[in-house]
Amino acid sequence: MEGILRVGCLAGLVVMMAGCGTMIGRVSNGMSDVAYYKGVDGGLQLLGVTGKESKPAAIICYIMIVCPLITVVSLPVDAALDTVLLPVDYVNTL
Repeated sequence: MEGILRVGCLAGLVVMMAGCGTMIGRVSNGMSDVAYYKGVDGGLQLLGVTGKESKPAAIICYIMIVCPLITVVSLPVDAALDTVLLPVDYVNTL
């Protein structure tokens, strides 16, 4: 029973952490300037790959050792969510 609870908690944490770039890229004053795939861009900015103004966030992310790993692992989830949200992004660019 304890093993099932431990696996359930771990699975819950993974689900909550997945897609964090999508949340970062889509907040009202988000870090992302691009029109499409804002979640992937938010994750890349969190890693410090793109964007000049995202460097403080990248430094904080790298101080927490788990943050870059979670961001890299969640990039495919962010890409899938952004693909599903492409019609919403298209309507918002009109």
